[in-house]
Amino acid sequence: MADAIIFDLDGVLANSISVVEKSWRIWAEQQGRDPEPILQVVHGRRTAEILKAIAPELDLHGEIERFVAIEQSLLEDVTPIPGALEFVRSLPLQRWAVGTSGERAVATGRLNKLGFPVPDVLVASEDVEVGKPDPEVYQKAAARLGVRCDRCLVFEDAPAGIAASKAAGMAAVGVLTTYPIAALPDATEWMIDFRGVRADMTPGAPGRVWIPSR
Repeated sequence: MADAIIFDLDGVLANSISVVEKSWRIWAEQQGRDPEPILQVVHGRRTAEILKAIAPELDLHGEIERFVAIEQSLLEDVTPIPGALEFVRSLPLQRWAVGTSGERAVATGRLNKLGFPVPDVLVASEDVEVGKPDPEVYQKAAARLGVRCDRCLVFEDAPAGIAASKAAGMAAVGVLTTYPIAALPDATEWMIDFRGVRADMTPGAPGRVWIPSR
């Protein structure tokens, strides 16, 4: 039972994990750094917080702009998660949102490139003070949708996102595109992709989402 759905973007709607990793490899090589330790901490976290952790001596805003430009240059490599486009298009715009750790320009670019409608509610990196696993991104998405947190269902692929949804009081479905099921033990349910997933979000009625057994 859920009256609204909130999607993470990378690894949930967009198959962009390889692009994210390639972007960080390019950035690391430009900086003369070993990319491997960086790749261990990038999924599900804001660019700003990653940079603060790995390169606090650099100009933060300048490096964010540099990284966003790298990601934008790789836009053609992004593909939709199977079944995601059909599922999202079946939902009323006022009943779903995107809550991403990525920057707004990157998020809207990927949604547009893949043919997703850009939702009325899109909470991006610039909209929060603290990124996942803090619940702020999901709390803000629920507030802007006008739905109580405990009536929202989140689709997430990363431990930080699952932790954020749990801290917000939301159930979460773990999408197994980036991490194995063992890395997402706090998810309510798990799935490989959106094929067979359906929802009834009829206005004025309680919402329901069905996740097929695998």
